[in-house]
This record gives sequence, structure tokens and C-alpha cells, in this order.
Amino acid sequence: MEQEDYIKRQIEQLGKVLGKLLADLIRLKTSGRMSDGIEEADQALKTELDLDITSLTLIPAEAFLSSLLAVRKFNDKHFEQLADILFLIAEELYTSHSDSLRMKKLYERSLIIYEVLDKTSSTYSFERHMKIEKIKKVL
Repeated sequence: MEQEDYIKRQIEQLGKVLGKLLADLIRLKTSGRMSDGIEEADQALKTELDLDITSLTLIPAEAFLSSLLAVRKFNDKHFEQLADILFLIAEELYTSHSDSLRMKKLYERSLIIYEVLDKTSSTYSFERHMKIEKIKKVL
């Protein structure tokens, strides 16, 4: 019972961290300070989840989801939030024409998550579908 409570608290904490990080990135993007947001996102991921953007891009694409599941108890909502974070950062790199290799890898990782969610989710997400299409055009 205690173990279940601990795992539940960890999953809830993961959701809070990813949700706050995503909200902060959206706020910074809206205010035109997205480059600051990338550094903040990287630091928050590293501090709170022991993940960082660089390590996420180094995981081979075919092992990406299984690697995340091995490290954390991700659920669909967490995966969606992480994909949105990676997508926003990739968009900023694309817009600023900087670090095209990193941008490509971030788009690829978010696409992996979005496509799996698209196949496994019981509800259709128009927003997710639009992001998938945008990524495919860029790549």
C-alpha cells in the first residue's frame, strides 16, 4: 500500500513538473523570450526529472519511448506534455534558424510520441494531428 502511494505521488509530481514547464514555455514564447525558455526548460528537466534536452536527443529514436518508460512512470498525459515541450523548443530552433540538427532530433522525438498517442488514444486530437503534419513538413 505504501509503495502504491509513493508511485502515485511520483506520477503526480511528474505531471506537475511537466505541466508547469509547458505553461512557462508557452508564456515565454508569447512574450518573445523563448530562447530563455529553452535554457529554463533544460534546467528544470535536469533538476526535477534527471533528464535534459541533450540526453533526450541522444537516445536512439527506436528506443526513445522504452527508455523514457524505464526511467519514469510516464502516462499518456505526461508523454503529451513532454512532446509539446520538445515541439515548442524545436519550433524555436526552426524559427531562429539555429542548431538544425538539434531541431530535427527534437521534432523527431516529439513526432514519435505524437504518433504513438495518435494510435493508442481513445480520443482524437485535432491539435496533435496538426502538429504531426507540421513536423512531417519540416522534416
